[in-house]
Amino acid sequence: MKFTFNKQRFELSFPKIIPLVSFIIALTILLGLTSWQLKRLVWKKNLITERVTKFESNPRNISSIVEPQKEEFSKVIVSGKLLNDYELFMPALSKRGNNGYHILVPLETDAGKKIIFDTGWVPLAKKEKLLRKNNILNERSNFEGVIRIPGRKGYFQPDNDPEGNFWFFVEPKLMSTTINFELEENFYLEAINNGPNGLPLGNQTRIYLRNNHLQYAITWLLIALGLIGVFFFANLKKIK
Repeated sequence: MKFTFNKQRFELSFPKIIPLVSFIIALTILLGLTSWQLKRLVWKKNLITERVTKFESNPRNISSIVEPQKEEFSKVIVSGKLLNDYELFMPALSKRGNNGYHILVPLETDAGKKIIFDTGWVPLAKKEKLLRKNNILNERSNFEGVIRIPGRKGYFQPDNDPEGNFWFFVEPKLMSTTINFELEENFYLEAINNGPNGLPLGNQTRIYLRNNHLQYAITWLLIALGLIGVFFFANLKKIK
């Protein structure tokens, strides 16, 4: 195909079979990746919306929860007593990025069930119980918590260390073995409110997810457009 541009004559030749097939395969892959990232974008937005809707709903009595796996990030109220002699420590950053620990304690409900209750975050200097005498609730009370489902160990996440009492993720079976009584395995709770006198800091639940799928989709699309441009100019010749 011949054409004129800016007073210059050009010819767009038909490419050879191997380069053409390679171009079509590469372009198909790039456009497929673009489409996949756009689908992931919609999925992630819907997931975030679902989490926010559950999290912003009013707390329900825990007895109304039949399938906790479908109720993650919902708020519940449970009456019971914290078994503070069995504290478990999870190194973690606060929402403001400060180093410290989440203090996990079994919560014995009025129904006799024992649920892992993440009471919240304390700074490194407040790890020892003796330094938190005014921050420990020993009385039976009503607790508000967010339902969480124990996750799998992350690829780069260390193994839990029961002997050192360092927990990097919630692992109910191993925690049950460590403290020597049965714990609820299907879910645990994260405190909504602060503890006595402001510690531990509750409301540490992270409901938002990183959502970079639009940037990824644009990246793949730009690469696809760049490939089209390279292929076009590779087969373009100036006619003298």
